Amino acid sequence: MKLSLLTTVIVSMVVVSGCTTTPTTHRSTQMTQPTWQKAGVAQDDVNSALQKCRYDIGIANVSPEKENTLFTACLESKGYRYTNRNLTENAYLQ
Repeated sequence: MKLSLLTTVIVSMVVVSGCTTTPTTHRSTQMTQPTWQKAGVAQDDVNSALQKCRYDIGIANVSPEKENTLFTACLESKGYRYTNRNLTENAYLQ
């Protein structure tokens, strides 16, 4: 009885752990959602640049129709690109 219970518990754990793991694939082969990126810049710095542009546009009090254009221009002027490629890993290709 104890052996049967122990076997059932072990098999259950193996099955459950197999369902919870995600397959590992190489980052550069994954298709990701496009984001603003700049080669050699950490994601924290990208986020800071995004927030700075949003803040600058917000205090400029522009019309909602112009916000997206100004946001894009702000980030592009700082050297960022909107892409789904990982520019940090592939910086040598540019």
